[in-house]
Amino acid sequence: MRTMRFVALSFVLGLAAQTLANPIPTSPEEKWVDVAAEQGGRLPALNAPSQGLKPEHGPAGRRGAVATEIDVCSNVGADLLKRGGSAADAAIGASLCVGVVAAFHSGIGGGGFALIRTAHGHYSEVDFRETAPALSNQTMYEDTNKSSTIGGLSVGTPGELRGWEALHAKHGQLPWKAIFQPAIQIARYGFKVPSQLSVSITQYADKLLCKEPLWAEVYCPGGKAAQLGDTIKRVRYADTLEIIAEQGVDAFYHGPIANRTVATVQASGGILTKADLAAYKVVHRRPAHIQYGKHKVVSTVAPSSGTVVLNTLNVIGQYEDLQEVGTNLTTHRLIEATKWAYATRAHLADPDFIKNVSQIEWKSITDESARKIKAEIRDDKTFPPAHYNPERIDILTDSGTSQLSVVAADGSAVTLTTTINLIWRSQLVTPDGIILNDEMDDFSRPGGSNAFGYVAASANFIKPGKRPLSSISPVIAEKDGQISFALGSAGGSRIITANIINSFNALNGVDLQDSLAQPRWHDQLLPATTVLEWADSDPKIPGWVGYSNSTAAFLAGLGHNISYAAPGSSTAQGVQRKESGLVKGAHEPRQLSSGAAGV
Repeated sequence: MRTMRFVALSFVLGLAAQTLANPIPTSPEEKWVDVAAEQGGRLPALNAPSQGLKPEHGPAGRRGAVATEIDVCSNVGADLLKRGGSAADAAIGASLCVGVVAAFHSGIGGGGFALIRTAHGHYSEVDFRETAPALSNQTMYEDTNKSSTIGGLSVGTPGELRGWEALHAKHGQLPWKAIFQPAIQIARYGFKVPSQLSVSITQYADKLLCKEPLWAEVYCPGGKAAQLGDTIKRVRYADTLEIIAEQGVDAFYHGPIANRTVATVQASGGILTKADLAAYKVVHRRPAHIQYGKHKVVSTVAPSSGTVVLNTLNVIGQYEDLQEVGTNLTTHRLIEATKWAYATRAHLADPDFIKNVSQIEWKSITDESARKIKAEIRDDKTFPPAHYNPERIDILTDSGTSQLSVVAADGSAVTLTTTINLIWRSQLVTPDGIILNDEMDDFSRPGGSNAFGYVAASANFIKPGKRPLSSISPVIAEKDGQISFALGSAGGSRIITANIINSFNALNGVDLQDSLAQPRWHDQLLPATTVLEWADSDPKIPGWVGYSNSTAAFLAGLGHNISYAAPGSSTAQGVQRKESGLVKGAHEPRQLSSGAAGV
């Protein structure tokens, strides 16, 4: 495999790496010092540009780096690494922080997937995806209302905390309580509203956040919607996190918190029960991998979509002339390979409920499969959707998510994606401040067809205890036994293409921060449109340049149905290990409050 290098955009946003000023305990016996309480309840220092203060950590270091969508939370993770924590400790602490600040799409009321690499190069996957309640059935959303996205019927059994429990039990080093403390203090003493949150508050102020008391006390204090830079607090949520820090995860799945969660769901017409919460378990899965040149590339398996990314990369890896043909033709080939991979995805689902899913996945990433797909790709044209998907099965579109990546100095890494699905989803918040997911909307529904005549994927129909198919697809790559990078993306269905693009770039020598700064394309076969990020963005991204007009014209000339979208539909975070041994975080410039933090 020959190496190609894309010409990277010249700008890099001022990186914001930051942390709470409070030190992390270095031993189980050392008590966390509540600085804010000692100062009479004054707001603790949150060193981050989004908080109006200078960052503490730079974006790179020798001991590790963390990249999240919230600069403060990247600092939280970096500080945990600095105090002797593992990559898993940093990932959990930073994710809890994101769940406090970016609660409109993440938090303990949701779930996700984590990909883990140990210092010795062993890989594992924790599936903490939400599950369908025991009383659910595949025809429960045949009505025409929005019950799959709003209200109690949309809520799947949350898995995030069981995920953190499993991750910490096997890979954690710091005390459980210490990992929770930064998020607790941020929630209790307040944080300034960053950019993405301010947009989400504005969008939902009148129809949700300022109407219901439990929402309004946080996001509309005094009856007025919080604005960019305003300080808000989530005291109820802080109390909840503190209980879980003291008592463990069982405090969420049993007892008073569980009772109030179930009561909130059922009062809104939902079917979640205490038995559903008590029965929830994570699933430990074996990740999949391919060989791309000298790199081993690893990702997650169904019901996530990591093998869709690997499928595409394996196909493009069959070409030996990428350097000679240049960006335009290579982009066309990538898009074509992605369409074939998406056709395979139509057959994926929870392998614990559907036979042959794992066999379909493993076959799709073989070299034999890659060579067959490469032979089908034409350099001079593209085809209608039925060419790639002759069974005419619909392609799932899902939403939401938050991405986080950590690499430690010893080569261990965690890259994970969590979600409550759509913005402010189910639109239910419990008396404990927990915002609940609407993940049931990620299942397919029987009956009917889309505008192209494609039928719903029966493999992804609802069954009690089943996990819905997800676009989540984090990636870790290594070369010669040393980790190269860990990355992933948020953004619903656009997660997959963002991970394909950034993985491809990094595997071909592009600096990961430069890759994240490049405009992206998206094509998921259905609808039959290739979407390119254009120059306009709101809010404005410093230094942003839209997709190349020459590449757009080239793709259109081959028959791609080109449309344009503002940047930000996918949002990626990653960490790259340089040949010098320096670990460098790469944050998403489309998220103005994102940042990477290294130590």
